[in-house]
This record gives sequence, C-alpha cells and structure tokens, in this order.
Amino acid sequence: MTEEEKQAAAEGKEVNQSSSSQMSYDSRLDNFDKYIKLLASVPEYAPNETELTTESLTALYSDLSAKNTAVINATVPLNNARITRDQVLYTPLSGVVDISVDVKTYVKSVFGATAPQYKAISGLTFIKRK
Repeated sequence: MTEEEKQAAAEGKEVNQSSSSQMSYDSRLDNFDKYIKLLASVPEYAPNETELTTESLTALYSDLSAKNTAVINATVPLNNARITRDQVLYTPLSGVVDISVDVKTYVKSVFGATAPQYKAISGLTFIKRK
C-alpha cells in the first residue's frame, strides 16, 4: 500500500486495491512460459525425466495455449446459445415454461386432479426465473 493509499484509508476514504495474485489462467500460462524460458537459460538444467525437459515443457505450454485459445473462441457462441435458450424457455407468455404451466392448469381443469391425463403430467415441474 502506498503512502497516499494509507493516508486515504486513515481519513476513512475507500481505497481500491487490485489483486496481485495472478491466478487467472492467462497469467498462469504466461508465468509457465517465463518459467520455461528461465529453465532454458540455465545450462545446468538437464533433468533425467523426459517430461521435465524444456522441449517437453514447451510442447505442454503450446498445447495448453492452444486449448486456452479454443476456450476463449468458444465463449461468445456459448453465451449467445445460452441467451437464445433463455429466451425460448423464459419469455413471458410465449416461453416454454409459461406455456407448460398453462397446459398443466388447463388439463387439470378439464379432466380433474385425479384423472390419468393429469396424473401423467402432474409430476413435471417448471420453474420460472425471477
């Protein structure tokens, strides 16, 4: 915390602090890359295990980086699909949930609560979003 932040905190003002934990996947991937480069710069680093060589670590980094890029590229279509799904399910009056609740009520009113037609659908639950 800087001196200005300490003084602001002492005066009762809110101090915004940013996290420096670097726990995001991008940060971890970047740190892994830096670690591999550091190991490559040390001539004494010569592990006996093949999975710990700088070549293997670089290949692992490339694989993880490609997978991270694929996840990032899939995020927008995934979010769009969820928005579309929510519109189909939860649109007031015309969404699947509202229509299904109305159908259950209608079947109950026409056939009665003890009718086999109502019993066949009475166990279905539809939850409206708030």
